[in-house]
Amino acid sequence: MADKHGSATTATLETLLEHINSPLAVISRLFEKYKADGGEDISYDDGFSNTVKTQFEGVFSSQDAIERIPVYDRHAQAGNIKSGTLVRFRCMVQDPSYGEELHLSVAHVVNSQTGEVKQKFSQFTDADHVLDEGWEVNYNAPGNVFTEKEVACCVSVPGQTEWAGPETTDGLLEDSLKSMSISGDAPRDSHDEKWSELSLRKYPLRGEKHAAALVKFYSPSTAPKVLSVIDVVGVYELGLNMKGPGEGEEDADAQSVWPCIHSIYHSSVERDQLVPGLSIPTASDYTDRRRMCVAHLCSVLGGDELAAQYLLLHLLSKTVSVQDAKVGNFSLNLIGFPTPEKELSHAKTFSLNNAATKWVSDALAQLVPWNVEIPFDLELLNTTPFVPDAASGDLKAGVLQLAADTQIVCDETCLREGTLGEKGVRNLQALQTVILEQTVAYAYPYQSIDMGCSLRVLVLSTGKSILQNDCDLHLSAPAVRIFADIQKGDAAALNPLDPMHTEQLRQYLECARNLEFNIPEKVSDFISSEYAELRRKAHEGGSKLMSQTELALAVTVARLVSISKGEERLSIDSWKEACSLEERRAERNQANKVATKSSR
Repeated sequence: MADKHGSATTATLETLLEHINSPLAVISRLFEKYKADGGEDISYDDGFSNTVKTQFEGVFSSQDAIERIPVYDRHAQAGNIKSGTLVRFRCMVQDPSYGEELHLSVAHVVNSQTGEVKQKFSQFTDADHVLDEGWEVNYNAPGNVFTEKEVACCVSVPGQTEWAGPETTDGLLEDSLKSMSISGDAPRDSHDEKWSELSLRKYPLRGEKHAAALVKFYSPSTAPKVLSVIDVVGVYELGLNMKGPGEGEEDADAQSVWPCIHSIYHSSVERDQLVPGLSIPTASDYTDRRRMCVAHLCSVLGGDELAAQYLLLHLLSKTVSVQDAKVGNFSLNLIGFPTPEKELSHAKTFSLNNAATKWVSDALAQLVPWNVEIPFDLELLNTTPFVPDAASGDLKAGVLQLAADTQIVCDETCLREGTLGEKGVRNLQALQTVILEQTVAYAYPYQSIDMGCSLRVLVLSTGKSILQNDCDLHLSAPAVRIFADIQKGDAAALNPLDPMHTEQLRQYLECARNLEFNIPEKVSDFISSEYAELRRKAHEGGSKLMSQTELALAVTVARLVSISKGEERLSIDSWKEACSLEERRAERNQANKVATKSSR
């Protein structure tokens, strides 16, 4: 059997298709062999689940084989997949609290006419045992075996960009295509509408196309934690959502038919796994790719090199916990984007309608795997919950229930005059808490629980943001003019990066972001002495003293400058470069402040 790189003997196409189209039949044969090897009176245990897992992992051990498994995603509607098909689902665990279920996996069945007794096997399905005429299950037989399975509600990863989705193979033979389980003209299931309504409550970005399913994990596997991003390979079928109704919900809704995926095996998806060919860059690689990245971001931002430098630092930021404190966050507010000349239609989905801000967000979506756009439309802010709510017993998704390291792009340019209601105020407060504390409050019965997160927030605005950010920067005057042209539709299209350079930039960002970093004692002492000297000079000259907050920001900028160059230890040169960037930023912001006052 092939390894993950297909270096050994690969499974035949016939074997692959059998495992895809008839996985339950394959598993039943495995059970018969498992039973034969163990004798008639076998004791069913976790060993068989591992046997099934090993078999399917072996058959689909090459990347080419994996890509032949049908993908269950936002493009595949439930009615287009035949029950009993093997599928793969890249998803985020939205609600792991669906509890446990018991399934009669090994049943002793009796022929009512002859008295013959035999074992009947059924697993990786919710369907009852299918028996021939004259046979019935002896539910009191001591040899019956029940399987435990943990159930979680999983949804498409919010904001997943096209390049970060699972790859598929398009080159199957014509006969193979005919035997695949997905077809565009399959009849839709009569229960689609009900489960679609339910799934809307489980997906953070209301109105966005997505896939949702109850994923069932068989012992010894357990359901992953909330917000985990996983790749699931399992058997698809339509089954009952057995979780009881929440407060104020009808039983009929709680018992609706939902898509279910019975997990045969699953694996965690880490961000660095999404970037192909990821390897540790050399020092010269870091230098070249940093220069390439700044140049690309500079073209995105209308030729504003300083803004490009800060946007790069923002993209490299990552929140980590150090001794119960969260460090590394670097939210950024870029100021100077044009306000749309006319009021746009109310945002029904999470997509930016301002061509200028959309320009920036689309460019970022080419570099990060998960990119979520939040237009500050009053209707959206006033009607859409931003925090998850489990007060009724069922965890309803909120906008900020996002996978770790998701990029959030907020557009304040579309915020018009009007009334921000109570829910809108709470939503902005929740977003502010994410920026400052990197936590999201989950509303549970009788209490609210703060859950840690790691979300990067970029705010694009006309004037200074209504939110407090770690760093704010006015765009240069030429960039402001260019974005005004983009918003009017007068600017030329952005020259796209070629695929090789795009891949190199993705590799660079992932490698730099994950560098282990520390500040040597010598450099720390140097920074402390410089800070004391600056405060002494400011005090003597009667100017504003540098605050602890400003020092902390300068250290954060220095840290990001260092990792942008591939450095794992802060150097004095990088500290001085960071101080220079901060001086340039302060000068520009002050100049814009003076210009604004004089124009009034």
